[in-house]
Amino acid sequence: KIYFVGGWNGFSSKNIAEKYDPLNDTWETLSSMSVDRGGGASAVLNGKLYAIGGQNLASVEVYYPSTESWSAGVALPSEVNHGTAITAGGKIYLIGGRNASDQNINQVLCFDPSTNQWSAKASMPTACQAAKLVWFENRIWAIGGSNGAPISKVESYDPSSDSWQVETPLSIARNWATTWVANGKIYVTGGGDGSQHLKSIEVYDPTTKQWST
Repeated sequence: KIYFVGGWNGFSSKNIAEKYDPLNDTWETLSSMSVDRGGGASAVLNGKLYAIGGQNLASVEVYYPSTESWSAGVALPSEVNHGTAITAGGKIYLIGGRNASDQNINQVLCFDPSTNQWSAKASMPTACQAAKLVWFENRIWAIGGSNGAPISKVESYDPSSDSWQVETPLSIARNWATTWVANGKIYVTGGGDGSQHLKSIEVYDPTTKQWST
């Protein structure tokens, strides 16, 4: 199933939650979150869906599919909006975004369910929002984003050593792109370059360490 939570419709933030079943090609309305959550992040951990932060929010809500209900999660230390989250190694990583002053941040927070706490990790080299994340070659890759304008930067994080390294940049600056891993490569498509929406696709080959159209 694909879960869709929160968001912004151009006028206001939303607390909606919906579920898509690709086998039946149907959408189902779920219980709403307790607050409107625009610019939030989300991740799945241990069979539960986490809705994290958002505009004017440091709160976290957790959806339990077994009971079809939401409950309060462990809040972030402070507001993060327009960050991106990913699950790796049984933990959730929240990377980048903006703070309560609408400044782009390079903060990395990690939620460990064994301690039920968020902790700070090594900051990413570039402060940005609107990046996309993939798990590739045992690292979290932060791809594109915006630091006032769309960027082409690609940076990767090693959870085992809590360290970042700079990777080959994209051929085109992109924010809010779509990213995925297949066939041992990273694919990136869409997003915006600051003047238009993009329909091009580029792929990263780890053998050559280059992006190609």
